[in-house]
Amino acid sequence: MVSSSFSFAALALALLDPSPPLATAFGFAISGGSGRKRIHTRSPSSSTSSSLSIASASSLAEPSEELLNLFNKQVTQEFIASQVYLSASIWFDQNDWEGMAAYMRAESAEERVHGLGFVDFANKRNIPLELQAIPAPASCGAWSSPEDVWQSILELEQTNTRSLLNLAEAANACHDFAVLAFLNPFHLSQVNEEDKIGSILAKVTDENRTPGLLRSLDGELGGEAGKD
Repeated sequence: MVSSSFSFAALALALLDPSPPLATAFGFAISGGSGRKRIHTRSPSSSTSSSLSIASASSLAEPSEELLNLFNKQVTQEFIASQVYLSASIWFDQNDWEGMAAYMRAESAEERVHGLGFVDFANKRNIPLELQAIPAPASCGAWSSPEDVWQSILELEQTNTRSLLNLAEAANACHDFAVLAFLNPFHLSQVNEEDKIGSILAKVTDENRTPGLLRSLDGELGGEAGKD
């Protein structure tokens, strides 16, 4: 009862004072001069449909061709990294560095998980994927010392960082904020990885001045990888 009385009172007031602010406040549009007045009500669906149209247009925005190409390239890059780490694991195992071998094996598995994460995200976003050929990593014979291996791993991580940044730039250019949000943890992970690998490489290089350091590092990395 209260709402009906209020509506009739609002209508009467609007008829007496058909000023735009008052009429608009109650959803009326009044036309006509001193004679017969006509009352027009606003259709609530008009603004709603406009909002839906804007939302639909936004949700249907297509990623750029560059973004699609770089996204596919990043999937390949993650699996390449997995292969390189696995190759490094084999080299360390063949040369009796069991701790480092275990560490590299664990990193290989993690890189594969990263690659599958990109695949899962692409499927959710309906990003078309075409798996590319994964080139064989450098032969184990190309490495002659632990320092050589760790230097290759650092260069691998630096390449991965550049690849992720290129992908982020393409996503930013076409305002694909979902891809940008997805990439953020990977950027932070790369900062940590490059810092860690750089520190390990420095210790490996310092072996000549600190005898026994390499064996100590081998045990430390083996423990980190969960190998007793």
